Amino acid sequence: MVRLFSLLSAFAVLMVLTAGVGVYWISAAQIAQAKRDSAAAVAKSVAVGISAQVNLLTNTLEKMALDPVVSAAVIRADTTELTTVAATLEKHLPNALKVRLLLPGVSELDDISIPKMGYADLDMVRETLTKNQLPAIQGDNGPDRHLAITRRIMHNDQVVGVILASLNYDFISKTVQAAELKGGHLELRQAELVLGAAGEPASAALSDDAQKIKVANTGWELHYQVADSASSTGLAFIVGMIAVSALLALLAFFMGYRKLSALLTQDLGSVLKAYKDMMKNRLQGTYPVKLTEMNAVVSTLVQFKRVMDNQDIDVISGNNAIDLEMSRFFDESEDLVTAGARTKGVNFNKAVTEKIQPAKLEIVDHTVPDSFDMSQSVNKK
Repeated sequence: MVRLFSLLSAFAVLMVLTAGVGVYWISAAQIAQAKRDSAAAVAKSVAVGISAQVNLLTNTLEKMALDPVVSAAVIRADTTELTTVAATLEKHLPNALKVRLLLPGVSELDDISIPKMGYADLDMVRETLTKNQLPAIQGDNGPDRHLAITRRIMHNDQVVGVILASLNYDFISKTVQAAELKGGHLELRQAELVLGAAGEPASAALSDDAQKIKVANTGWELHYQVADSASSTGLAFIVGMIAVSALLALLAFFMGYRKLSALLTQDLGSVLKAYKDMMKNRLQGTYPVKLTEMNAVVSTLVQFKRVMDNQDIDVISGNNAIDLEMSRFFDESEDLVTAGARTKGVNFNKAVTEKIQPAKLEIVDHTVPDSFDMSQSVNKK
């Protein structure tokens, strides 16, 4: 019985572990997919927010370039007037650090004003003469780094100049950092330059398989990645739950084994006592048992004793009832469980020496011939 319970408990623990690991694997896959979907939604919302803010600045600068005062100042090419008009525009442009009105043939850098106009700004201005350029972060790290936006100044469908706006780009990093991305990482990049980052942890580097989203009307990309592995705390909690379930299964089988062993010990004691009393013809009224299946065992022993007591008498009297009784006895032994289920206890009020009524002897009439022909019997020999 110990081996049986050991096998059952091992099988139960194995099933608990298999079910726990299977549920964890399925739930982990679903949770990972949910995290990826959530990170994609957060990244899209961040990209839309940044694009909307940049579009607002670009449209504002576009309207300034269409102002007749601006085009007239560029056409007259008066340096003082250009500086005055540019200073006026700075007051009406959000996040403006410096606004410059430049002529088509500009080739000089501005190292005096802050932020400075470097070679990247100059190249951007020259390219804008043929086509409006996308906003970009220009300048070295520090006070000279800025968000550069350029627009053509038109007069009679001709390009007469370029307006260059140097803006504070802190709103970009703030928008990225405001994203509530848990269990992942988010970065806004211009080529290899990181403009803003968010997530847990914010300092972690993105792998090559990170997802990318283009920020509309800019040259920037939003990279995001979700950590597929579960946290150490969550993994420890899940492993603990599976281990506790397995231990509870082991405990249940151990307690069941202890209880069944005690019941069997008690019932076997009752059966042995009944057997001893039966051998000594001192059967009591009842022999209490806990397991229903044991009732049929005691009843079968009593029946067997009664059959054995009647055997000698039946043999002497030539009665074949003992054969029928023994046959029925062994047939009924196959239905011990059924017999036990029908009885709650075993009652032995009847005496063990109760006899089976012998069957009546059947007299056979044989006809005996009156004489024998001895000669014929001799001839036959």
